[in-house]
Amino acid sequence: MDNSLVPLDILTQYTDRWAIEPFFRDCKTYLGLDGYQVRSEKSINRYLAIMTINYTYCKLYSNESYHFNTGYKSAKKALIKSKITYIYEAAATGKSLEEIFKTLKIA
Repeated sequence: MDNSLVPLDILTQYTDRWAIEPFFRDCKTYLGLDGYQVRSEKSINRYLAIMTINYTYCKLYSNESYHFNTGYKSAKKALIKSKITYIYEAAATGKSLEEIFKTLKIA
């Protein structure tokens, strides 16, 4: 503990570091940061890159608010809609249920 810092310096350091806390909270809650285990440095770097890209995508997907949760929910809804649209269109063109399952990798 650095006792030479004045309260304003401590507060400044705390507020500067706070920006990373919501990032880690959202990554743990929504992107599986706390449940994914890798051991090699290469794997860790790849995972962090993928997670950061996903996080940024969700923030940008939120349009004007740039809130992660808004973008995450919007992206998730869009994915569900695209799956339902695919199922509807595939059924309309006569694809069998097994073909649809196979394409969605749930067979």
